[in-house]
Amino acid sequence: MNYRLIVLVLATSLLPTTLTFGQSWKAEIGFNDLLSEKGGSLEDGAGLNVMQAEAPDGSGNYMPDIAISEFAGKTFTEGSGAFGANSHGTAVARNFYGNSSSMTGGISNITGYDANDYIFNWLNALSGNDLNSTPAFDVGNHSYVGNGLTTAQAEDILERFDFVINRDNTVMVVGANNGSTSATPQVLTPSYNAIAVGRSDGLHSQSLTSVYGAPRFATSIVVPSAGATSFSTPVVGSAAALLKHAGSGTDFVQNEVIRATLFAGATKDEFASWDRTSTRPMDEVFGFGELNIFNSYHIFEGGQFEGSTTDPTSNINNLGWDYGNFDGSKDLFYDFSIGSGGNASLSAVLSWNMDIVDVNSGIAFDAERNLADLNLELFDSSGTFLGTLLDASNGSAYNNEHIFFEGLDAGDYTFRISGNSATDFGFSWNIQSVPEPSSAALLGLGALAIMSRRRRR
Repeated sequence: MNYRLIVLVLATSLLPTTLTFGQSWKAEIGFNDLLSEKGGSLEDGAGLNVMQAEAPDGSGNYMPDIAISEFAGKTFTEGSGAFGANSHGTAVARNFYGNSSSMTGGISNITGYDANDYIFNWLNALSGNDLNSTPAFDVGNHSYVGNGLTTAQAEDILERFDFVINRDNTVMVVGANNGSTSATPQVLTPSYNAIAVGRSDGLHSQSLTSVYGAPRFATSIVVPSAGATSFSTPVVGSAAALLKHAGSGTDFVQNEVIRATLFAGATKDEFASWDRTSTRPMDEVFGFGELNIFNSYHIFEGGQFEGSTTDPTSNINNLGWDYGNFDGSKDLFYDFSIGSGGNASLSAVLSWNMDIVDVNSGIAFDAERNLADLNLELFDSSGTFLGTLLDASNGSAYNNEHIFFEGLDAGDYTFRISGNSATDFGFSWNIQSVPEPSSAALLGLGALAIMSRRRRR
């Protein structure tokens, strides 16, 4: 197939009707509250290496406008050669690493790519060649979509993309398409190992994937008031960078843990129709919910707790995480308790990578996919270990499992991770007691305060 035709089809930016929009999303996703709680000082992505791939404009420009003040003090590398500023790329960059417009203005090392060059030259997609020695990045942003490819071509791109994510431990964020009736793109939204981002208003692609594994819903998290999906995507990239900086030197930096923590911290209260099933871990439209960095940061602060192959001798914190290696044969258990009064809710997410093996060992890339099948269950262990199964997430099409449960009574409970496949995993949980009002007459500001706290769940 003619290379140029593929390029023209692939490089479709997620363009909005305007590039001007507010930043109320900082308040809505809990960033302002978190920053205030921490006395105005938070990890800001300093020391991380990030990349941004952009569909080129009509003149071939793909870089953000590096001369504006929002990018002062940063070092930019033109990964696809010297080109000028791209207005779409500039708007994406503001939300990703802008000095004041993002959550992670401390990011100072950025490599930009023409999206076509990144896919067809750096990943060597469709060439049959081995992958190039692409530089390793901590976080990467892809605010474009690709269509018009054969299934085999799309899957070659996605396999190489997931291979690099797993190899380099990169958190990659990709945009869903705009428009609630638009089809889920062939590239890069169906990636297993990336985070696919949509909009809190639901105006993004919602159909099942048509390539790369079993059909499944791809959009995993949504962002409010950031404009088009192009600009929602780097908000999640910035959140991932903040968390990766915070977890430096620990297992928390693993991309499986970052994904699980962002998903477990996401809120559902904004969406009256949100639901999941035992085989579909997230909502068809809103994924795991709306990004909430306040929740996710506190999950990180809760600390790491290793699962036990027997009944644990101590409880996990109500907020926390783990990174481990499931060996495919021994179940892992995590105990916790709900104190007197009960009425607790929990959001727990188990996440792992699609493992892509290059069976040709560097001669010519030949992918073998290995998708582990893990399960996550919640038991009421009051009185006896694993007494009553309360809920389960055990689908086989996804590389995430999710339990969202409200109204837990006082007592003892257990998470169980099981499965028949060996894989590394990230597991994060957010358990919060919801205080009962002391009086049915709570009105006005008091009632508003309760609503505000509820959004942080």
